Parts: sequence; structure tokens; C-alpha cells
Amino acid sequence: MRDYLLFYVNGIRHQISGEHGFQSLSDFLRGDLGLVGTKVVCAEGDCGSCTLLIGRVRNSEMFYEGINSCIQYLYQLDCAHVITVEGLKDEAQKIHPVQKAMIDALGSQCGYCTPGFVMSLAAMLETQEAMTRSSVLDGLTGNLCRCTGYEQIIDAALSLNQKELPKASKRFDDKAMLADFTEHISKAVSCEFEEKWNGSSKKVQFYVPTTLNEALEFKQKHQDVTVVAGGTDISVQMNKERLEPACVMSLTHLSGLESLEINNKTITVGARLSWSKLAEHCQQHLPQFAEIIEIFASRQIKNSATLAGNIANASPIADFLPFLYVIDAEIELSGYQPNAEVVNKRWVRINQFYHGYKITEMKQEELITRIRWNLPEAEEVLKLYKVSKRKDLDISTFTAGIWLKLKKGKIQNARLAFGGVGPVVLRLPETEEYLQGKFLMQEIFQEAGKKARDEISPISDVRASSDYRSQLAENIMKKFFHECCDTQNKKEAA
Repeated sequence: MRDYLLFYVNGIRHQISGEHGFQSLSDFLRGDLGLVGTKVVCAEGDCGSCTLLIGRVRNSEMFYEGINSCIQYLYQLDCAHVITVEGLKDEAQKIHPVQKAMIDALGSQCGYCTPGFVMSLAAMLETQEAMTRSSVLDGLTGNLCRCTGYEQIIDAALSLNQKELPKASKRFDDKAMLADFTEHISKAVSCEFEEKWNGSSKKVQFYVPTTLNEALEFKQKHQDVTVVAGGTDISVQMNKERLEPACVMSLTHLSGLESLEINNKTITVGARLSWSKLAEHCQQHLPQFAEIIEIFASRQIKNSATLAGNIANASPIADFLPFLYVIDAEIELSGYQPNAEVVNKRWVRINQFYHGYKITEMKQEELITRIRWNLPEAEEVLKLYKVSKRKDLDISTFTAGIWLKLKKGKIQNARLAFGGVGPVVLRLPETEEYLQGKFLMQEIFQEAGKKARDEISPISDVRASSDYRSQLAENIMKKFFHECCDTQNKKEAA
């Protein structure tokens, strides 16, 4: 056990303890280190101006990817290497080729957003991704520019000759950092301090376990603990002063929860697997799911956020819950057992996991450790929908998952799940029962839409009115028929 965090910034070693561990990375860089090239605008992970590279140990090597530093707190960065825009220059103080390309293509006007764009492009070079117009648009989805216009920035990216460009991370001595991290990464971090403000005081603590047993034991002893995996939602709440946790546990070092297994058409996903890694596998094995992953967040967010976080957050507008509902996914909950060699584990179906708004089946001492589901068979039709005010990086107004099992043009079984229409994601048992045994006909789905509308109870809020959501519930059934069933009928006829 140690009482400090260890990380490097642009190759320079830092040890942080006490209250300083509760700083966001962007505040630490700008306020403590004077590295003001990292900009902060939204403090929500939406604009990308605070983008930088984070390197972590994977398979005995340093692996780098882009993240939003405004929603990464220092307690998440133990044994990590941070590269900022200032760290891109070489020993001769020469700027990086990405920066030179931005200058040559006139890709900067006011310049405030420019460091974020530069770091996102540097992240693409780290992963050796081919620079095509499509990949650049995808890679820069999480970066906003208000004045320059995107064409010049895209031109700058496309002008880069990747074969001649060294990775930014190669400018630093990875071997020294790896040796330092290897020595420290097996020791849990526990920091406590007394926070005093306005005449009152309270004890504040953060904890970084190295094993699942350590994490479960800590959670069992601290009922008020806030668990952080990617932190892409909790950190926003902290930045906006809606949440001020006194006890935080970061799961940064639980590498055993980053697995993904496909066995007999069953996918099992570890609770700490990032959306970026999950998306890579879904492109091949579950393209319907991959389509939603592509638009729900930027790369910076997907490099940090997790599916388990989406589940634990228990939002009725979570983008992926309708999929989990209709695919009939299961959640593994692990709990602490004193004096036991193995943890206590149980599997719960997602359809029994939520008992009300933000109320789940998970006990106080439990953690989500894995999620599993069966891949759709050839005779099954799966379609997922998300309605929002913009295509990328937006909170959902309405979500839906529709799954049908067919035989000779007839529906044998149906599962429907709608989000944003109640305090939790709702299954529609009456509409499902109506569809069973029916043929794939337009009038059937028109009637199913009316029944779906009657089964939900949406509210009006800043994103949409209840009437609009009700109409969406009806229309989505018609849309599903024209997108999926028309095609299926033509296949059957052929």
C-alpha cells in the first residue's frame, strides 16, 4: 500500500497525494504545471479542446490514446504517462509535423481549439490509422471549432505522410517509465485528508485497488463510496458541482476486467473494457450494435467510458440499454466474502436488474464485473434506434431496440424495449404478444405502433414533449417494418 499517485507528464515524474488527487487533469496541468496549451471550454468532454494523450501499460508496453483531460481526475491516472501539446516538440524545440501541417493549411484562426485538434490527430498517428477523409472525420468528431472551419483542418490531416512521421510517444524514454510503473502498479493507493471549508471539515479519501478482492472489500466497508471506471459521467457532475464525493474508488488497475471473450456465439465483456475496444469486436460480430457505438460519443469518450458504467448509471435514456434488454443480456455481480479465496458471484438478467428510477438489483457491497449475451442467429432480426437533436455526441431523446425471431415469414417471438419513455427502459409485453404469430405485413406493424404508444408513459422535458415521444414510439414500428421486414419479405419471396 502507498499513499501517493505516480504518473509522468511529458516524461517528467510526479508524485501526488492528499487533496491534490481530487483535481481534474486539466486543472493540474494548467494551474500546477503552467502547461496552458491544454484548453478548457465545456468541462464536459464535449468540445475536445482539452484533448491529450494518455499512455498506460498494456502487455508490458506503453499504449497511448486520446482522452479528454477535463473529465479525467488524477486518481484515475496512477502509473500513466500524459503527453500534452507542449510535449510534441522534439529536443531541438522543433514543432511536431501535425502542428506544421495545421500552419501550412491555415487550420487555425483564433487558435483556442487548435491544441485539441493537434492532439486528436497525434492520437491517430499513435494507432497508425490510415488518414482518409472518412477516418479523419471520425477521429475529429469530438473536437469543435467555432471560427476556422473544418475543411482546412481536414486538409492539414490529409497532407500528413504517416510513413515518415514518428509517433509522439517515441520522443520519451518508455523503458524508464515502464520500470517505474512495474515497481508501483502492484501496490494499492490509499490517500486520506481532512477538507476544511467555511468553518467546517470532513474526511475525504480516494482509493485505487489492484485486485478485485481489494475493491470489493473496500466497497463493503465504505457504504458512501463513489466507484469510478471511465468517469465520463461522474466527472461531469463533479465539474458542474452537482456531486462532491467524500470517498472515491478508481478501478484503473483492475486489468482483469478488461477482457472480451466470444465462446459458442456468446460474448462476455469485462466491466472495464472501453467502448473503443468493444467497438472493434462489434464491427465484425455485431454490426447493429457497432452502428450505435459509432455515433454515441467521441473517440476521447469511448477510450475511457465503459458498458458497465452505462448500466450502473441506470439512466432511462442510456443509449445501449434497449439493446441489452432485447438481446436478453445477463450481468455478473460480484460481492465480497470475508475469509474466502473466491468472491461471491451471481448472474442477473438485465430485464430484472432495474426496480425503478436509479434503483437496481445490485447490493451495496457488489460490483458489476462482466456482461454477457448471445449473438443473434440467422433467423433473428435485430435493429437499434437512437433519436437525438444531432447525430453525434448527443443525449438521447428516445431509444429503441427491436428483436424478432422469424420462421417462414412469421414472427415466432418478439422483444421490444424503448428508452426515454418512462423512469426506466421499458419492455412492451402487450405489443410483443400481439406480434407473435403474425406475418411481416405493414398493417401489422402499424397496429403494433399504436399498441406501443399505449404502453409507454413519457414525460415532457428539455429534450422533447411527451406527445413527441409517444409519436416516436408509434413511428419507430413503421420505420422498422420498411427497413427490415420489406427486405426480409423479398428474401423469402426469392
